[in-house]
Amino acid sequence: MSNFKNFLLIAALAISPTLAQAADKSGELPFKLVQGFAIVVRGEIGPMHDLNFLLDTGAVPSVLSQRTASRIGIRGVSGSLTVLDKNTQAEYAEVEEVKLGWVHTDRLPMVVVDLAHLEQRLGIRIDAIIGLDLFVGQDISIDYKHRIITRGLSGLARHSVAVEAFSAAGAPYWVVPISLGGAQFRVLLDTGANDLGLFAPRASSQFKLARNQAIPHQSATGEQNAVTLPPMTLVLSDAKFKNQSAIVLGEAPGPLREIDGILGPTALGITRIELDWEQKCLRWDAQ
Repeated sequence: MSNFKNFLLIAALAISPTLAQAADKSGELPFKLVQGFAIVVRGEIGPMHDLNFLLDTGAVPSVLSQRTASRIGIRGVSGSLTVLDKNTQAEYAEVEEVKLGWVHTDRLPMVVVDLAHLEQRLGIRIDAIIGLDLFVGQDISIDYKHRIITRGLSGLARHSVAVEAFSAAGAPYWVVPISLGGAQFRVLLDTGANDLGLFAPRASSQFKLARNQAIPHQSATGEQNAVTLPPMTLVLSDAKFKNQSAIVLGEAPGPLREIDGILGPTALGITRIELDWEQKCLRWDAQ
């Protein structure tokens, strides 16, 4: 599970009526874009319909809220969960009949977590967080402008970059190579984040950090001190983003210690991302 979600405190929002409709089984799924970055779609778990799923490519395994687990009657097995720099206990369960548009699985391993903190920050009910573990091998296009997820590749994306797809404890992650201020980094593709965040060890080796200027930074899992880097040029494949802002977080949790940070696509003004599993390629467009 990606534990550094840079969510902002926002006013209460309501799901638009279009999301309450049945998902288009032909391969189109509308979504609500909360605060300009968080993708919220309607899904189903077992007998429960019209659930709010947060689509988060950095959350692996997928997460089930304690409230939803209680309503369904799901009981899991206790295990360790790393949140920020702390270890806590959580329940791990096999959840039956998870549906999201045309994607359906009979069983999906999920960790049961109290999502009240996340719901408070997003101002919306979240019943589950769905990660890449539900979309393994599924090519999809996420169109931020038109608020729709489409099955397959659109052929409209003008840019592409080869990604490193690796697994940790059986969970899939997509890692994107970037250059920031001339330094090379490997960052997790994370649609559940709205920032470019670098983990301290790697960032400290490349940039001079003013620790006395660290400020509290709110995330989905709590608060930690973060250092804001001065704007720099970011290079992603064949595109340059001038005056790109970034923050430096603490150490990476658990399996993410292998990477240098996280990248929320909307932090770069990206308007479309496409996951090409066969080519291990991220295709994208920006403003």
